Amino acid sequence: MSSIRQIKAFIAVADLKSFTQAAEAMFMTQPAISAQIKSLEEHLGVPLIVRNDKRVRLTDAGQIFYREARELLTVYERALESMNELKSLKKGNLALGASTIPGEYIMPNFIGGFRKLYPGINISLTITDTGQVVDLLYDRKIDLGVVGAKVETNHAEYFPILQDELVLIAGTEYPIQEELSSQDLSSLDWVSREAGSGTRNVIKDCLSIKGIKESDLKIVMELGSTQAVITGVINNLGVGFVSHWAADVFIKAGVVKQVMLPDLDLKRNIYAVISKNTAATRARDVFLDYLLHQNKG
Repeated sequence: MSSIRQIKAFIAVADLKSFTQAAEAMFMTQPAISAQIKSLEEHLGVPLIVRNDKRVRLTDAGQIFYREARELLTVYERALESMNELKSLKKGNLALGASTIPGEYIMPNFIGGFRKLYPGINISLTITDTGQVVDLLYDRKIDLGVVGAKVETNHAEYFPILQDELVLIAGTEYPIQEELSSQDLSSLDWVSREAGSGTRNVIKDCLSIKGIKESDLKIVMELGSTQAVITGVINNLGVGFVSHWAADVFIKAGVVKQVMLPDLDLKRNIYAVISKNTAATRARDVFLDYLLHQNKG
């Protein structure tokens, strides 16, 4: 198989019409460049250059090959340039996934900041529940995920990037005290996120520490988004746990109220998650570093 080096040597000799000048241009000796041309001709099975003492001349086959070789070299050099742009993140694609809270309240800011640094990177974001984010990683449909809880798997690696706190909210007309203990929760009607969501998994773990099973709660409605839970709470269908990022604006607007739970620690980490079984890309690694740097800041 002809090498790019052989093709470059042939083009240099054809352009300069001199083995000596071509050798100097390619920082090679004249015997070395002659050997490259000879090897290329042997591979193609036709002579490309007529050699004599006066001048270098292309054969008919050499003229045809020269045109194709020039085009091939242009494509090759363009490909190298594209690879260099990818390495320097001047171009590229980055597929992200996120669970609801980070996807709706955190990632837009992070993505905006990252694109200011690397405007040539095209970024897509899929928002779904935590379990699905990990599945998308495993199926190689996304490069990196951001989730509010860990999913037990040997295929994923997690990096804490932020801390969130879940708060208990109720509608302004819902009959409830301003402060409760965890043991009071089983008497309430609950508007809950669906099974598999990071919020629900964290609540389940926190309550289990207090000896409360999820089955002890009276869940009257399961909804697929944090916004839907808040809407249900506003309409006094029950109480619900949501991220403080989502709740704050509604608490300040006076359409829901926060119920304090002093005996429950409802803080949780927000994690970046990558697959252990997928080859890293430059864009993914730089974005992960960016997320971790934001955490330090």
